[in-house]
Formats: sequence, structure tokens, C-alpha cells
Amino acid sequence: MSDPAPAPPTQAPPPAEPPPARSVPGRYWAVLAAVAAAAMLVGAAVATTVLLVVVPLGQPQHRYDVGVLLDLDATAEQKSAIRAALAALRPEDGIRFQSREETWEKFKEQFKNQPDLLNGARPESMPESFWFRRTGKTFDCAALTPVRQLPGVDDITVLQLPAGGRTGALVDCP
Repeated sequence: MSDPAPAPPTQAPPPAEPPPARSVPGRYWAVLAAVAAAAMLVGAAVATTVLLVVVPLGQPQHRYDVGVLLDLDATAEQKSAIRAALAALRPEDGIRFQSREETWEKFKEQFKNQPDLLNGARPESMPESFWFRRTGKTFDCAALTPVRQLPGVDDITVLQLPAGGRTGALVDCP
């Protein structure tokens, strides 16, 4: 019997290539950049919301004095109904009634340098009135429509008060 032929020498398998290195640092930075971008977007959205809700952008707040001039023969019941309608408008500092005498005194002060105008006016021709103040970007004239239609109301005057170096103005409410 013969000896079996020696097996050819086996070659060792080639060394396995190491697995490709995972780019942990690269992936880390990509995730970090995505999280930072998302945080900036959320922050910008929150800041924008706060500005739009709390701080009116580009539109200053104005103050308005509103005067409701009464008919010369307005009754106590009509005055009471007018006051109640004005209270529903939520005036800032309440509602102030101005009597004929107070109106006359203001008229005399305002027109003291115009004697012809003063000589033609009389205290009994001065209207009583209700006054209140509102603040806002604009004035909502439509809110005055129900008041304007009440018996005893002669006219309504809305004055935008001067502010920030600007002059005041009469608001044209139809």
C-alpha cells in the first residue's frame, strides 16, 4: 500500500479586508446640523408668533377720543340708553358725561380769540355729550353704528389724538 499522496499545501485564505470604517464623525455632524437647523426654525417661528401677537409690527397704537353729541332735547331715558350702548364698546377709562355748562366753558376757551364766533353762540345752544377713549391700530367706525341710530344722538365725533410728534386728526366715520 502506498501512502496516499500528500495533500497539496493549503494556502491560507487571504486576510480579510477590514470592514470599511464607518464615518461616525461625519454622521454625527450631519445629525447635529439637522437638529440645529430644526431648532432655529422652531425658534424663528416662536419669535415671529410673539411679535405678531404681542408687538404689532409697523403699526403704532393710536389713541382716539370719541364724543357722542346729544340732541338738545334728549330725554333722561335716551341718555341712559346711549350710555349703556357706549359701555358695550368697552371704553378704556369709562364714559364721561359733559354738561352744557362744561361744553360752554370749553367753547369759550377754545375760541377766545374769535369774538365774532363767541358773540353768536349761547350756552343753551351747546350740546351735552358723552366722551370715552379707545386705543388701537385703527378705529372701527362700524362699532358706532348702533349708537348713531339711537334716539337722542345728534352726531358722533372721533378724534385721533396727537402722538410721537404727529398732529391729531378728525376720523371720518360715516
